[in-house]
Amino acid sequence: MLGTKQFLMIEEISAEGAYLDGKELGDVFLPLDEKPEYLEEGDNVEVFIYSDNQGHPCATTKAPLAQVGEFALLRVKQINKVGAFMDLGIAKDVLAPYNEQKPKMREGYSYLVKLYLDNASKRLCASSNLNKFVNKTPANYEKNQEVDLIVAAKTDLGYKVVINETHFGMVFFNTVFKRMYIGQRMKGYVKQVREGDKIDVLLEKPGIEKISGLGEQILAKLEENNGFLPLGDKSDPQQIKQAFSTSKANFKKAIGGLFKQGKIDIEATSISLRK
Repeated sequence: MLGTKQFLMIEEISAEGAYLDGKELGDVFLPLDEKPEYLEEGDNVEVFIYSDNQGHPCATTKAPLAQVGEFALLRVKQINKVGAFMDLGIAKDVLAPYNEQKPKMREGYSYLVKLYLDNASKRLCASSNLNKFVNKTPANYEKNQEVDLIVAAKTDLGYKVVINETHFGMVFFNTVFKRMYIGQRMKGYVKQVREGDKIDVLLEKPGIEKISGLGEQILAKLEENNGFLPLGDKSDPQQIKQAFSTSKANFKKAIGGLFKQGKIDIEATSISLRK
């Protein structure tokens, strides 16, 4: 299938390159400088398949930044009358047609896109009109369910994220305790699914499990720093955020739990391992 990585058999090797058995695609050409020297006719080689400027199937052994059906943050290298050409990490750029650009793209900028096969040209293309690809099924998520996130946009309320590559969600600013940027991938947790399948997402594991995990991080950091950290009950929330990517409230709960377990001593602006 075009736009995917596959293992194909080398049928013939010529002075220009190798011809691979592309099955329903027919012969797929792999340039000579892309063919590993040790491979011979009859061997299998892993390649990424794309179309050249004439629409013929070609192959590369270079790893693309994304395959068909996947999301990726790609940079616009050039814009012409047909659309924006984006760097896919291989010799051939991928086209984002004008009618698939939302917002309109600018040269040198990067955009979160999804790769798809154009029905008319049968070529691999990119679209930043993500509304075409998400929220097409009911949002059947459980509270506190762990999900995969891709940061899609920054809004007035927080960060719009793609959940499990199928739904949009929102991470509100007041729950963000780490740096976030467009295209970033991370784990998250469903806080709630509101009316209209609007999904609120947290970056931190809710409840006692989160506090327990944070406590382990704090103990590990204390061990790394000779049993002492200049963070305590009265420390600045920004310092805590920078050190542990969490809120001051969660930090205080975690160190309180460690104190009750007899593992640390707490001062106003510091904690230390109990000897």
